[in-house]
Amino acid sequence: MSLVRLEHVTKLYDPDLILDDISVSIEHGDRIGLIGRNGTGKTTLIKIINGMLANFKGKVVSARGLRIGYLSQEPDLARDCTLRQEMLKVFEERRALEDEMLLLAEEMETHESPDLLARYARIQEQHERLGGYDYEHEVNRILGGLGFNELDFNLPIDVLSGGQKSRATLAKLLLEKPDLLLFDEPTNHLDINGIEWLENYLNNEYNGAVLVVSHDRYFLDKVVRKVWELEEHQIKIYRGNYSKYIETKRIEQLVGERAFKKQQAFIAHEEDFIRRNIAGQRTREAQGRRKKLERLEKVEKPKRDVPTFKLAFTPETRGGNDILRCQNVGKSFGDKVVFTDLNFAVYRRDIIGIIGANGTGKTTLFRMILGEEPPTHGEIWVGPTLKFGYYAQELEGLNPDNEVIDEIWELRPQQTPGEIRSFLGRFLFSGDDVFKRIGSLSGGEQSRVLLAKLLLANANVLLLDEPTNHLDIPAREALEAALAEYPATLFIISHDRYLLSNLATKLLVFDGKPGGTADLFEGNYAEYIARQQQALQENQPPSESVQESKPVQSSQSKGKSKSKRKRKIKAQRLVGSN
Repeated sequence: MSLVRLEHVTKLYDPDLILDDISVSIEHGDRIGLIGRNGTGKTTLIKIINGMLANFKGKVVSARGLRIGYLSQEPDLARDCTLRQEMLKVFEERRALEDEMLLLAEEMETHESPDLLARYARIQEQHERLGGYDYEHEVNRILGGLGFNELDFNLPIDVLSGGQKSRATLAKLLLEKPDLLLFDEPTNHLDINGIEWLENYLNNEYNGAVLVVSHDRYFLDKVVRKVWELEEHQIKIYRGNYSKYIETKRIEQLVGERAFKKQQAFIAHEEDFIRRNIAGQRTREAQGRRKKLERLEKVEKPKRDVPTFKLAFTPETRGGNDILRCQNVGKSFGDKVVFTDLNFAVYRRDIIGIIGANGTGKTTLFRMILGEEPPTHGEIWVGPTLKFGYYAQELEGLNPDNEVIDEIWELRPQQTPGEIRSFLGRFLFSGDDVFKRIGSLSGGEQSRVLLAKLLLANANVLLLDEPTNHLDIPAREALEAALAEYPATLFIISHDRYLLSNLATKLLVFDGKPGGTADLFEGNYAEYIARQQQALQENQPPSESVQESKPVQSSQSKGKSKSKRKRKIKAQRLVGSN
């Protein structure tokens, strides 16, 4: 039986049609990737499945007792407790049973009773059926896998960053182990270690079904076994992962184009015959062919890919061959050592992918290259003819009160309104879109404005900090194509492994240790992973930067676990002695 079945679901946000007569189902164990351009209705569909939207036509049929876990892009956590306390709420039933067992054990110490013993045994059996005492280790393991360390466990939820709250929400969802996980961009706030940990967890430990909205093509390749493509208000289903979907789409396009061309040639031939013979000796034959053409089921012309924005980064000056050298560079903020002993050189047309755990100093390195932060020790040398262009992860550099057209006009005041509008059209801002206020735009729209400004900078070195974070897949592909043609030097901080595999010529890998360093690897991300796997096969320890995060256990939780084990053993002895 299906976990969830949608029957003829149609949804409008007046007057716009979002979903049109959709009928699909989710089976037990499904791993489904829901893909489509931003704004096509992916989040709307997930909310309908989760019962969060009721105003639609059609119906949703769910299996009895189905437990759904939904990871939205907006974290929903209590504000008045610590991170660890929020995670332990998942296990309130087990913890209540533990409290009851403890009271019974204390009561049995003063007087023995068959009724008390029987009651204790029943509660103990129920507790073990729910999983026993292993949940504290599970909390620590999952929080550790998603990038939290022991010091984070007792932090109040209120002081966590937005990214940390998103990861905490994901951790709580995994601890709940629902029958169906609905994910909306689960990798957005994870570094590569966290993403790889999540992939491993979903593939090897989680037994339920997954429906995931994601623009992370590498993640989709690793996790999903079925793709739902949402396009023009309809869903088309493809078997296999993302790469298989791309291959199938390409074959469909070729087959469709050939069928269309073949039919068009046939129609042209028949129309030519009809035109030449309709008034001649073969009139009846021409009339028959015309009737057949009128009844012919036409092959639709295959639709080309939906237009995306157009980029072409062009440096104003060539710049030198020697771009940058770091010699024994380190950075500290007070007593906190961010990194030490960075030693590497960069040359013209290098594409440097920068990877490592969150908080290891990747963005700090960018600010040091730009001269916004001085090194604590060591020296950074940059070429004298370099012009930097910087794309900030937090979309800095945009005035939220500006209209889109003014944001660009400030850089090109000599151009006419028509020229500015034509330029913005390349970034999919048309009509009244150019008069939208920057602060009202979505993350993806703001990214396109920032990329437009970056293009106008005509820089010969680009520093890009998570440039694909807010972009859908077609936009990511357009950006990749433009960067591949860029005839200068690129630095890219990213957890987009697809991009790093396609573009990077070298990787700067931060080791993730407190006050650690970074090493330069010659090759792209796929080659780096292959080298790591080879090292594992040869029984050599791989780089820390791609090892799975190990679970950590706070001293507080260790103490509690130990005391609970003692109480359990004590109670078992009391039961056993009778």
